[in-house]
Amino acid sequence: MTARRSLTRWPVVRMMAARLMLRDDDPGRGVRRLLYGAGLVLVGCLVPLLLGVHHLALVVGIAIAGMGVLAGICLRLFNPAMAVSVVGVALACASLMTALSVTTGFELEITRALARLNGHVLLTKYGLDFFEYEQLADRWRRHPQVTAASPFAYSMVAVVYEPADEAAADEPAPAPTAPVIVIGKGIIPERAAELDGFVEVLGHHDPVSALRPGGSRQLPGIVLGKGLAARLGAREGVRVRVVVPAEITGDGEPVGEARHAAFEVRDILSTGTSELDRNLALMHISAAQALFFRERRVTGIEFELVDPELADGLAADMAAELPQLYRIGTWRETSSPMLVGLQQIRTTLSLVLGLMVVVSASSLIASLLLLVRRKRHDIAVTMAVGGASSLVFWVFEMVGLFAGTVGAMLGLSLGGLYCLVIDTFRYPLGGDVYPVDHLPVVVRAIDALGPAGAAVLLCSLASGPVALLATRVRVIPALRR
Repeated sequence: MTARRSLTRWPVVRMMAARLMLRDDDPGRGVRRLLYGAGLVLVGCLVPLLLGVHHLALVVGIAIAGMGVLAGICLRLFNPAMAVSVVGVALACASLMTALSVTTGFELEITRALARLNGHVLLTKYGLDFFEYEQLADRWRRHPQVTAASPFAYSMVAVVYEPADEAAADEPAPAPTAPVIVIGKGIIPERAAELDGFVEVLGHHDPVSALRPGGSRQLPGIVLGKGLAARLGAREGVRVRVVVPAEITGDGEPVGEARHAAFEVRDILSTGTSELDRNLALMHISAAQALFFRERRVTGIEFELVDPELADGLAADMAAELPQLYRIGTWRETSSPMLVGLQQIRTTLSLVLGLMVVVSASSLIASLLLLVRRKRHDIAVTMAVGGASSLVFWVFEMVGLFAGTVGAMLGLSLGGLYCLVIDTFRYPLGGDVYPVDHLPVVVRAIDALGPAGAAVLLCSLASGPVALLATRVRVIPALRR
């Protein structure tokens, strides 16, 4: 019997809660004008942006129009007190969702950029005798979790642009530009092409042609990052000289001689990561081995996996099978400082913007108190005709739950709109400050559902004390008013 009464009570609770939230009268003409005007501005700004007309004014217009549409919907449906609370919850959810999606975008973009050129697992060898790299690369390339195995040779080099050949016959040859110290990296183009996204970051998408080995009639090819090319003033087809400086002993005396070779710039590299684009020069592994080591050894092997999260497992398998003279590292270890910094930023943003959700849920208390004051007579009538105090409690608790749910849904819609605009606009970032050249955004389920769930929970908790207060309305004094 009790269970049946409980089942029949919930439809009544939902109906009464919805009636308390909705407006008592039809919204005025001003609310309609706000809704229609904001909608027209939103569509008018969004269409050019999607068509490729990228301008900051369009983004500002979309942001303002989106908030206008949100306010218009709430004012049209809910009474003013509840509309304020719902708008606050929606804006808080949208802000937190957008911020979390941007930090996720930063993390994934950096991870993807590193994997394009560095893989997920790095195998090196103690000493200077890593000659068996082809056998090891073939052995672990057959592992089901490995999608690419790319041996590489690495050295710090100085790159200088030599435009002497471009001078006219009757003009003096221009002096070489100042050298730039960068990372020189030799790779096997066919193996590196298996790295996800590597071909796409090349301007001509042809690593075999761009990274050609040297010959008797042609210079070896080199690929410069676009930031490095800009620093040198170099372009495709020109000649640059790559210098491996002589080693310096503890007493300041050089050991051996500096080695150098001429290369032809065959392509420009654009990884989307400013640090790599400014400090990376790629060449064929045979040219790098001759220039760096003067022997056919490598620095290490980079492995790319089907999932970056499997890197620790593969590293453990390698450590168990290979001798201890090999060293295995993962992408989390090599980029640990950057990832830790991103996690700290993510945590800080979650705490700061999470306070907006707390404030918006707290504003619901004021709205519910005003609603209890306005509906004292209706509450008294409900209790006078036999309505239990628990019924009144759950009605006002349901109002808070509805406000949080509707606000969270509108916030997810507004946050999704903002994320779409950010992804389409690709706001440029300064390469000297940020590790990527644009503002990335990636929406994950946890980034969207986390703020929404927190908003619903906080609104439900905030409405509890007010619901208890509503059950203590004195029937006789309230009926006399």
